[in-house]
Amino acid sequence: MPDSGPLIFTLGEISTYYAARVPHLMQRRAAEWRGPCPIHEGKDDNFAVDPNTGRWFCHSTCGRGGDILELEAALAGGDFPTRKAEVFRLVGRIEPDHRGNSSRTNGNSAGATLARPTKLPSTAGGSRELARYPYVDRNGSLLFEVIRYLKPDGEKVFRQCRPDGRGGVVWNLDGIERVPFRLPKLLMAETVYLPEGEKDVHTLEEWGLVASCNPGGSGNSGLYAGWTEYFRNRHIVILPDNDVPGRNHATEVAAALLDVAASIRILELPGLPAKGDVTDWRTAGGTIEQFVELTDAAAMVDTAALSELRARWGLADEPHHQGRAEAGALVTRRLSDIEAKPVSWLWPGRIARGKVSIVAGNPGLGKSQVTASIAVVVSTGGRWPVDRTQCTPGDVVFLSAEDDPADTLRPRLEAAGANLHRIHVMDSVILGYTGEGRQQNRAFNLQRDMEALSAKLTELGDVAAVVIDPITAFLGDVDSHRNAEVRALLAPLSELAAQHRTAIIGVSHLNKSAGTEALMRVTGSLAFVAAARAAYLVAQDPENPARRFFLPMKNNIGPDSAGLAFRIEGATVQSAAGPLETSLVVWDSTPVTATADEVMRTQVPEHVSALREAEEWLRGTLSEPTPAAEIPRMAAEAGISRKTLRRASDSLRIIKEKTGMKAGWVWSLPPKMPKTSEDAQQNCMGTFEEVGHLRKSEDAIVEVEL
Repeated sequence: MPDSGPLIFTLGEISTYYAARVPHLMQRRAAEWRGPCPIHEGKDDNFAVDPNTGRWFCHSTCGRGGDILELEAALAGGDFPTRKAEVFRLVGRIEPDHRGNSSRTNGNSAGATLARPTKLPSTAGGSRELARYPYVDRNGSLLFEVIRYLKPDGEKVFRQCRPDGRGGVVWNLDGIERVPFRLPKLLMAETVYLPEGEKDVHTLEEWGLVASCNPGGSGNSGLYAGWTEYFRNRHIVILPDNDVPGRNHATEVAAALLDVAASIRILELPGLPAKGDVTDWRTAGGTIEQFVELTDAAAMVDTAALSELRARWGLADEPHHQGRAEAGALVTRRLSDIEAKPVSWLWPGRIARGKVSIVAGNPGLGKSQVTASIAVVVSTGGRWPVDRTQCTPGDVVFLSAEDDPADTLRPRLEAAGANLHRIHVMDSVILGYTGEGRQQNRAFNLQRDMEALSAKLTELGDVAAVVIDPITAFLGDVDSHRNAEVRALLAPLSELAAQHRTAIIGVSHLNKSAGTEALMRVTGSLAFVAAARAAYLVAQDPENPARRFFLPMKNNIGPDSAGLAFRIEGATVQSAAGPLETSLVVWDSTPVTATADEVMRTQVPEHVSALREAEEWLRGTLSEPTPAAEIPRMAAEAGISRKTLRRASDSLRIIKEKTGMKAGWVWSLPPKMPKTSEDAQQNCMGTFEEVGHLRKSEDAIVEVEL
């Protein structure tokens, strides 16, 4: 019979349930969560939840509300016991049977069949979100989630996030304790099954077994060395995936728990395909009766048996992780365990996917035009200049601090024939919401938002290139002239490129150095060109001022390649406001023999006054509002005097204002600040004689004396 009274859920259980069933809720105000209604699949945020009680109400089509069990009835149906069992499964609560004992802990007792987690809707850009796996503490409070995506090419990827305390999520686990999956159930069980992933945990739960795993799969088996108290005196059955990483993971988990578990078995399921797991075995016809029989027949392992098993499997003599490594310990891999693979080229021989590349040059020569031309080829699956090789189509993301998407970037790309549906512009980062529900944003920077960028690339699905123009505008608090700071920032950027097989193309300026070696002329720390696998110079043809060169300065992963030449020609595109004048790159059909160093020797470096240098420094430093008290110190470290700083701030019409009665002064860039001449629209498109800006800077400017 149904329970006579209402069920009481903890705050953690409420959060866990709604994270699983209505994952797109956002906390718009302190008293409630808001999101689209999951019952009628609404699009507006008309579905409200009280986070303290779990009660919900749809202010739109449904016009009704209720408690968690009533929402479960609306979403999944079923009688009361079925709904209650499913809710308990989702929140990780153990329900006692009629004798007061907890649900079964081994394969010999009966138990209810539990449904698999609901598959979630597709995300933008092609990647489909398959499932969310909440990890909770021993009291059922949500700590973090693992989300499984399916990319358009069939590859499965996993992302991890944690609640941000405001109804949203943060795409990292900084400061969050890692715990085993289904921890509350694990702590009440005598026998625990340990497959490699969350999907297999749900497969075993459908047989009424208690199962767990670690976040991160076979790459994070070292976590078990810190989880010994969770598994003490329990009978452990480990289920390896049918591949080398799976077997290695199984033996490493066993080694970590040998001294604390009541017993350990490693169960090799018969007939598994390559990389197969217990879910595959069950799908192929395996039954719970066969599974229990195989488990009972599996021998218990000790240290000697574990070594023999590793030898039979052809693994190293000892597990890689015999305990939790100390901070500062070196992480190594055997080269024999690393699979050799070819470079994945975006632009064959020039720009690679999964790597960082740099395009540098003086203002006014067309660096941004070149990246737009690259985006055209990528978005349309077009052909590259000169060799005419065809590009595999993909998406392109622009992080542009200077080009307005409406009056500059879109007309430029549209004139060249880009597929605009595959071009994405990064506008800002959501900071939070006011009490009235109004969204507040801030500027993107690589120092704080690398995880958010990674999550967006996962969501979009097939991003072939990310253009950062200029890269110095997105460094946050990092000083672009300090090698150590720049290296610390670019290392995770390189990892992100490799993880998503995305070409990261950073745009940079040249400094005023008198040296003739092209690589030494790239603005900022040498770490920029050191981190890049390829670097290219955009320069003027010494013999033809209307012609531009695109010349390799460095290419660590490809063959030596000749430079290219191009011109920029005027173009017109139609818009709702009438014809728009813009420009596009036209590549020469033959390569050039000049080298970057040769071209540098023919040109006297452009004189950049102290004022001009200070202006460029301010543009990069003030990519987001900066406390006024810090600016003189930062300027001094960059070699800029107070007098020059004052002149530069006046020239740029920097906004200087207090953010509150008790808050300090901050400096910020004025709205729609004019761009450098490099990125301006040209009045005389074919000759580069004069440049002019499409946007004005006089609007809404507040000036305060320095």
